[in-house]
Amino acid sequence: MRGSRIAVLAAAVMTACVLAGPAAARAEAGAGKAMVRVAHFSPDASYVDVYMVSLNRKQLFPNVFYKSVSAYWAVAAGPFTYEVRAAGASPESEPVIQVKGTLDAGKAYTVAAVGRRDRLQGLLLRDDMAPSAPGRGKVRFLDAAFDLPSVDIAVSGGPVLRSLAFPEPTGYRQLDSGRYRVEVRRSGAGAAVVKGSVAVRPGTVTSVVLVGGAGAPRELYAFSDAAGSRAAPAGGIRTGAGGTAPSSRAPTAPVPLVAAAVVAALLAVGVAAARRPGRGRA
Repeated sequence: MRGSRIAVLAAAVMTACVLAGPAAARAEAGAGKAMVRVAHFSPDASYVDVYMVSLNRKQLFPNVFYKSVSAYWAVAAGPFTYEVRAAGASPESEPVIQVKGTLDAGKAYTVAAVGRRDRLQGLLLRDDMAPSAPGRGKVRFLDAAFDLPSVDIAVSGGPVLRSLAFPEPTGYRQLDSGRYRVEVRRSGAGAAVVKGSVAVRPGTVTSVVLVGGAGAPRELYAFSDAAGSRAAPAGGIRTGAGGTAPSSRAPTAPVPLVAAAVVAALLAVGVAAARRPGRGRA
């Protein structure tokens, strides 16, 4: 009995390590490299498989769910192709999204799937890792809510960004450290259709995306571009909290650390079970 418990725990450890392995790759933008991450902001597209053709069609990110943002990966600078297929589709099948572009060495990018399931679009966004002024952080906004007309985004004590249309991103704005209320309004209207907040810490770079539609609630989803000067967040595919998502604070723990915590808990349960009276004996 005890041997079988150990075998099960060992299998769980191996599974956790295998799942964590690919996501643990940290982006090191060395010579001739750029950093790329993928995001999924289509609310009714279920989950998809993402292929990077520039990496010989190696499937880097299977089963990417709505409101997921990956870690950055280092890829060769130069011509770049990003493809999205339905989960389980053949790598040779026609992609539902194909985005081609050119990546500059030493730069960071986000490729995102947006829009309704039958009208998916792909975006290639340049991420700004340059340091902000002392005591300030940088924030940009992206309208990924396809069922709204153009919107105005009002930041308390900050700018009002007017006539932002799907799927248009703003430039980065520098804001003093603090927490800001954010309201999204139809362009020219006074009433807010979405309210949320974003935390800004010195040296951080944050993206805030307006998501929703197709039955999914409209909300503001924040995630980190950088936690410090040119420091890309690590970790694997992760799902956001929306609204006051924690990404505008320190990045979430890398997947290996999460896996290690799960493994430790499993081992603790196994040890407790092995020590329990009447257990583990033939």
